Amino acid sequence: MGMNALIFNVLKELGINPDRFSLQWASAAEAPRFVKLITEFTDKIKKLGPLGESEGIGPDELQAKLKKGLAAVSSRKVRMVYGNTTKTIRKEGIFTPEYISSVIEEKLKKAIVGALSAEVEEGKPAAPEKKRAPAKQDAETKEAQKAPAKAKPAAKKPAEKASKKAKPAAKKKTPAPLKASAAKKKVVANKTPAKKKTAAKKKN
Repeated sequence: MGMNALIFNVLKELGINPDRFSLQWASAAEAPRFVKLITEFTDKIKKLGPLGESEGIGPDELQAKLKKGLAAVSSRKVRMVYGNTTKTIRKEGIFTPEYISSVIEEKLKKAIVGALSAEVEEGKPAAPEKKRAPAKQDAETKEAQKAPAKAKPAAKKPAEKASKKAKPAAKKKTPAPLKASAAKKKVVANKTPAKKKTAAKKKN
């Protein structure tokens, strides 16, 4: 319902009959409702006639107005105000078509008028940001290309340091148990002859 009210207000500002637009919802189980909506809207458009004739607008002027309307709906300001307005409608919890259309008209009128009065070129508002975008992209791509080249030597250095540290640690650990075993052998060798001497003395 909010989008319906937004388009209605844009068409009013452009001088186009808003009855030429209709947005309705029908589920797959509502075939009779779908048929009714389509037939009613078709009959309405037939009565209004071709677009621009009943409004008294020529083909060239009509094309210019439609381009302005497309640019206005696509503008950031209108979309931002529309998003904030829909949030307030959800918080209040009133979803009647009359209330929604009144809120949309009140909140978005200034934004719509400002967007329609802005200069338009081929249906799009003139934006200098588009010229700057390629320069930013080139800078980002250059930085991305430089980043992997710098990252390669940084990844090798810690690996080399870890391998160098691991080697001396292995050498220091191996001689320690060998010394302990050699000391035990010496103690055993020294103790055994002492026992034999004492035994010989006892026999004598």
